[in-house]
Amino acid sequence: MKNVSRLFLLLLFLQSVTPSAYGINSIHTGTGLKTIVIDPGHGGSDKGGEGKNGLLEKDVALEVSLSLRQMMLNNLKINVVMTRDGDYDLSLKKRTDMANMSKGDLLISIHTGSSYSRDIKGIRIYYLDYEEVRKEFMVGPSNHEAEADNNGGGEDDVEIILRDMAISDFSNEGGHVAELIQKNLTEIIPDQNVILKSMPILIFRDVNMPSVMIEIGNLTNQDDMMRLKDRKYRDKVAMAILNAVKEYSRVNSGMVTR
Repeated sequence: MKNVSRLFLLLLFLQSVTPSAYGINSIHTGTGLKTIVIDPGHGGSDKGGEGKNGLLEKDVALEVSLSLRQMMLNNLKINVVMTRDGDYDLSLKKRTDMANMSKGDLLISIHTGSSYSRDIKGIRIYYLDYEEVRKEFMVGPSNHEAEADNNGGGEDDVEIILRDMAISDFSNEGGHVAELIQKNLTEIIPDQNVILKSMPILIFRDVNMPSVMIEIGNLTNQDDMMRLKDRKYRDKVAMAILNAVKEYSRVNSGMVTR
C-alpha cells in the first residue's frame, strides 16, 4: 500500500514537471525543429575506414556533411550545428557536449561502412535501441524499491522515470527519422540497398535528442567505393537526408521551408 501511494503521488508530480527541468531536452514534436546537429565521423588522426584507392572515411563523411549543411541552410529556416567543419581530431565527449550545448532537436551522424567482407555493400541507417540503452539508466526493480524506501521516492525516482521517458521518445523519434531517410534514399538511389537497424551506439547514449547514424556505403566494397568517389552520388545521399528532414518537419510545424 505504501508503494502504491508513493507511485500515485509521483505520477501526480510528473504531470507538473518537464524533462528540461531535470537537464533533459524535451521533444519538439508539434512545436518545430529549431536546431539540427550534423556530426561528420572521425577526423584528424582518426581516419576511420580506408578504401583500396586511399579514399578515407573521415574525408567522405566531412564532404557529405558540408553539402548537407548547405542544402539545409538553403532550404530550411533552421539552425545547423556542425560538430566539426574541418579535418581535425574530435573526441566522442566533445561531440556529445557540442550537441547537447546547442540544445539540438536532432543529431545526424555521417559515416561510411568498412567490412572485412568485400561482398557487404549498401547504406545502413541506425537509430537508438531503447531496450538496450535504458538498462544503463534504469535501476533494477529490487534496487529501485530499496532506494525508494531509503529516500522516500524523491528526486532520484523522478530523474530515473524522466530519463526513461526521454530515452523512449528519442528512440521513437529517431526511428521515425531513420524510416524517412530510408524511404527517400530508396527513391533517389533505387539501385542501392538501404538497411535500417536499431543499435546502442555510443553517441546515441549520451546526446539528449533523437539521433540517427548513416553509413552511406561500404569502403571495402568495390561498387560502393566507386559510388563514394562520385560527387553526384554523395549529393544524392545529402538530398535524400534533406528530403527526409523536410517530411519530418511537416509533423514539427514550427520548422519552415524556404
